[in-house]
Amino acid sequence: MSDISIINEMIRNERIRPGFTAIHLNSYLTNLPVENDNAELKGILRYFSSPEVYLSLYQKEEFVNGLSLEVKAEIFHDEEIRAGINYRESLFHNHDFFEMMYVYSGTCKNVIGHKEMRLEAGDLLLYNLQTVHKLILDDPEAVIFNILAGREVFSKSFLNLFSENNPVLQFYIHSLYDIPGDQYCAFHLSGNEALNPLHNMIAEFIQKDEMYEKIMYLDFQSLLVRLARIRLSTRSGLSVTYHEGLDINDVLMYIHDNYTDVTLQSIADHFSYTTRSMIRFLKKYTHKTFTEILRDFRLLSACNMLRYSNTSIDEIALQTGFSERSYFDRVFKQTFAVTPAEYRTSAGV
Repeated sequence: MSDISIINEMIRNERIRPGFTAIHLNSYLTNLPVENDNAELKGILRYFSSPEVYLSLYQKEEFVNGLSLEVKAEIFHDEEIRAGINYRESLFHNHDFFEMMYVYSGTCKNVIGHKEMRLEAGDLLLYNLQTVHKLILDDPEAVIFNILAGREVFSKSFLNLFSENNPVLQFYIHSLYDIPGDQYCAFHLSGNEALNPLHNMIAEFIQKDEMYEKIMYLDFQSLLVRLARIRLSTRSGLSVTYHEGLDINDVLMYIHDNYTDVTLQSIADHFSYTTRSMIRFLKKYTHKTFTEILRDFRLLSACNMLRYSNTSIDEIALQTGFSERSYFDRVFKQTFAVTPAEYRTSAGV
């Protein structure tokens, strides 16, 4: 069965008997009036009117099955149509994980801050971390897929793409480190080769056959490369060059390539800076210290090893630059809300 057939069959089944696309209606406004006794919805109405008031969603709460990649869908169910519901509006929200929104069929509206845009079948949006946005469904034929990617997805294999001047991955890296730039990237993919890994990733998540997560991971990587090709053909990369010609991408890449033994002094020497100037440079353009950036790279690499290798946790801690296992466990749990052992168990390693 083809990917499209798998997706279309899921959509047909979900319209009749929601499961994969079941929603909590009190997270949405519809065209029906709010009932007087709906205290829960009334309590969150303020989150629908302005991007200045929004809810923050967190990876540790949304990624409930231990995956690094999740797929969620938005459609109108037959029961809703029979009830007269033909409009659904999400509250303003942001999150500390990455999201792609793909319009599979129909049309919808997307609101980012105070900017509203109409999207049609084949459109794909990549959101920056913390971007405040909401989705409005006003087309009963609309089918929207949201691909959620955990921060740990950007482990060493993804960061190697970054070294090849991949502008889409740079968009994500800029987002991770709060470097000024676009709030989103928009693509129209109708007829484009990028739809192949995108549809395959969705189909794999629907079917959940053996090793489906690893295949999704590869499809996601393939999708980023193809999106980068589109991006490069329409504009120059997202590289950001600052004073004296130093590029923050180059500095982050150097830390990534040498994270096991890099020091602030070695970075400063490599780029012919003083340590004091490098401290100011990193803080100004990433809003993080060198120690925080280095810790992030080490933790992302550790996630990759925990998920895709049988290396012991003690050895992973040492290989990623943590001299003490207890410190590694503590920092890992502070960042991902689970211990390294729990993370590995959830990944099925």
